[in-house]
Amino acid sequence: MKKLFLISTVTIAFLAGCASNYPSATNSVDSAIANAQAKYQKAHDEMVAWKNTKKVLEKAKKLAMSDPKKAIALANEAAYEAQTALDQSAEFEKTWRAEVPK
Repeated sequence: MKKLFLISTVTIAFLAGCASNYPSATNSVDSAIANAQAKYQKAHDEMVAWKNTKKVLEKAKKLAMSDPKKAIALANEAAYEAQTALDQSAEFEKTWRAEVPK
């Protein structure tokens, strides 16, 4: 009896911990899209955004309700592209002087 009580207590504690670590799908979709939108906006403001990023972000927004998993994947892809564009621009700013002929 004590083993059953111990196992059930551990199981319930584990499941409660898992539930608190993973928010609902809607929250995840919204946060992924918001993250991608923020990164895209920063890249756009610096005029280094890639053409494809906006299309991917718009597709993620359209799929947010019907297919949350695909929407999250697309939002993450858009965020990655925006961050890569920002990183590429920063790297270019550091190294362009070395490419200028003297």
